[in-house]
Parts: sequence; structure tokens; C-alpha cells
Amino acid sequence: MRPDASLALWVRSAAAVLACAALAAGCGSRGSVLDAGVTFGSVAKAHEIGPAEATHDARATRADWLREIAKRARADPRTRFPNLAPFLFRERLAEAARRYGFEVVSARLLRPRQLAPEVVVRTRHYVELARAVPAIEAAVNPRLRAQDDRRGWEYEGFYLEARDEHGVPFLAVFDFMRGLGPGGGQWARSDTLFPFAHG
Repeated sequence: MRPDASLALWVRSAAAVLACAALAAGCGSRGSVLDAGVTFGSVAKAHEIGPAEATHDARATRADWLREIAKRARADPRTRFPNLAPFLFRERLAEAARRYGFEVVSARLLRPRQLAPEVVVRTRHYVELARAVPAIEAAVNPRLRAQDDRRGWEYEGFYLEARDEHGVPFLAVFDFMRGLGPGGGQWARSDTLFPFAHG
């Protein structure tokens, strides 16, 4: 074999090895942000949440939110929230869908006492949607006053769940404002997909 031929063969082989390495790093079975997992506290290894566990977790999160808003409605029936008119809520949600590139799967206005929106959306753009959640929530669940006061919120409760193109949940945010000690939380399939800071 001529020396220049063996050099050309080595260059082609090296290029093939580098291409395979790049492919494995970027497109492997565990390359998706959905599979990156969630870390808990000081545990270094992330817990990967598969589709079945994600579906179960999101159902449990929603069920806990429903129980909490019902319990607070019974305990504190007198607090009033301004509530957007339903058509305005739907207009704002449709505008957010256009702006942030998601599809509305369902939008229900529950009534524990007054309105408590429950929204499910779908997208292929997981990280982009996660980063947009604070703006989406501000658009459809606006805060009316600057002070940290439960009556400064439009609704007594709010739930937003995002699903991937296969219908598997990848994040949820929720709140409950009626009663003492307003609160809320978030759930996500991976650390990157939490819309708000988490520990």
C-alpha cells in the first residue's frame, strides 16, 4: 500500500470514529431532556422519570391540588377573588398559545367556590415552554396588587400541566390561594424542566 493511501485510510477511519462519537453523545437513547432525570437534595445521581412514572406523578399532583382547593373552599367560603370573565381567560390562553407555541389540550374552569382554572397543554418544545411558564401564568392568572396578599390573585387556584407530543406529562405548576397560608408547587420530569427555582 502506498504511504499516501494508508494516510487517507487513517483519516477516513478517524473521521468515522469522531462522527460516531458525536452521534452517540447527541442522539443516543438517553439524549433527551425528558430522560435527564431529577436530583433530590445532595444526591448526585439523577432519578430518571420514564413515561409511566411521569403519567402517575402528574395524576397524583393534580389529585392533590383538587383535594387542596376543595378543602380550602370548605374551610374559607367567604374570601372573594376577582376572577377574569371566562371569555377573557380563554382569549388570554389562546394568545399565550400563539405566542409561546403550544396547543391547548383542555381548559376547564373548576368551581370549588369561585373559578379555579385547570389547563393542559401540549408541545414538542419542552425547554422553551418550561422557561415561558412564568410569563404564561402571569398572562392567564394575573396578580392584581403588588402586596403579597392572597386576595391579590385573580383565582383561588390554578393548575397548568404540559405534555409532550405523545401525551406524556413533563411539567406541572399549581397554586391554591384561598384560606390561610396560600401555597403551591411544581413538578417536572427533569431538573431542566422546572419552571421555577427548586432545591
